[in-house]
Amino acid sequence: MTTPENTALLACIRFYFGTTAECDVKDALGGAIDWSVLLKTAIDHGVMPLLYHALKSMDVQVPRSILMNLQVCYRMNGLHNVSQTQELLKVLAQLEAAGIDAIAFKGSALAASAYGNIAFRQFNDLDILVKRQDFWQAKAVLVAAGYHSPVSTGELLQFQRYLQISLVNRTPDAALFNQKFQHSLLHSNPERSIDLHWGIPPRRTWKCDRIERLWENLDTIDLMGQSIQTFSPETALVVQCLNVAKEPWKRSFKQICDVAQIIQAYPKLNWNTALELSADLRSQRLFLIGVEVTAQLLGVPLPEFVREKLAGNDSSHQQVFESDRAPTGVLKTSWWEYTDQLNTLDQARDGIFATGFYPLITLLAILTTITSINDRDRELLPLPSWLFFLYYVLRPIRLLIQYGFARKPLTVQSKVEFL
Repeated sequence: MTTPENTALLACIRFYFGTTAECDVKDALGGAIDWSVLLKTAIDHGVMPLLYHALKSMDVQVPRSILMNLQVCYRMNGLHNVSQTQELLKVLAQLEAAGIDAIAFKGSALAASAYGNIAFRQFNDLDILVKRQDFWQAKAVLVAAGYHSPVSTGELLQFQRYLQISLVNRTPDAALFNQKFQHSLLHSNPERSIDLHWGIPPRRTWKCDRIERLWENLDTIDLMGQSIQTFSPETALVVQCLNVAKEPWKRSFKQICDVAQIIQAYPKLNWNTALELSADLRSQRLFLIGVEVTAQLLGVPLPEFVREKLAGNDSSHQQVFESDRAPTGVLKTSWWEYTDQLNTLDQARDGIFATGFYPLITLLAILTTITSINDRDRELLPLPSWLFFLYYVLRPIRLLIQYGFARKPLTVQSKVEFL
């Protein structure tokens, strides 16, 4: 939905990237905009720091209360990012001590490498990539450090479907930041969160060894005085473009800005390397969609041969400011993911794998749901331990009554509730 605030925010971000003139931004800001809504929109889309720097560098009249609030949000975001970065460095040191190779990406690693300052990016969680053979040992290291899964079951499903699991850790400093940020709408999670990856969705291939390409051409960057490994600019570009393209029902404005920032921060970017990597990951069409959406929305210049490759691509940036149209049902989500995979295949033969993978993973989700006994089942009919096996008969009946006869939609949230 196009609103004066959305238009003004987009103009400011384009000015930050140098793709529009100051007079155009002043025209957008000169309309009947609600500055409080503009600030909230920037925070919601994860681009508040970029709005702050854009307004600072222009000769525009910003209401004093809004400017002060924006400054406070920016500084608080910086403090939060420092705290998160310290946690990241601690976790990476623990993984290294356990003999596990790990790559930090997105989050503070991307902020430091592409933006040049960890305060320039909003982020809530930490993303770490490990090799598949080290995955469960890495999880054990994080559990020993105080992290735990927010859901009692379903880790194997996350591992297979999304190539990652999410772990959280409630710490005093995270809770303190949450209290301070609550009024500014920033970082409202009182827990630290780590997404532990062994690959990068959305594309699955027959050969998981293709994911090993992510470990090639790594860069070493300085993060708060310590050296860490992160993706090369070319790999980071591919990963962020896949993040932009993988959910066609809603484009992430923050991820689009990340793509633009990588392109501008590395003028000598090797586009051929990025194209080859995306092809090896069976995701070149998705990569090009991410590039094209960014070029359309922010006007970032691209090499001519890349523009030629974009010809004929059917992509849109219109969903950026629209309400989230993501499917809510488990089966509907799987169907949308499956059909989107088929529509963005690099090669027709990859459709055979997708056609086999999604029914199997959906069946696994259903079986996991049916066989995961929880407190609700025990409360319905307390049974002695020697009759525990009866819960596997009673649980499907309870779910059928609750979500079948009552016709209550089985959403992702409700699935988590009864897991």
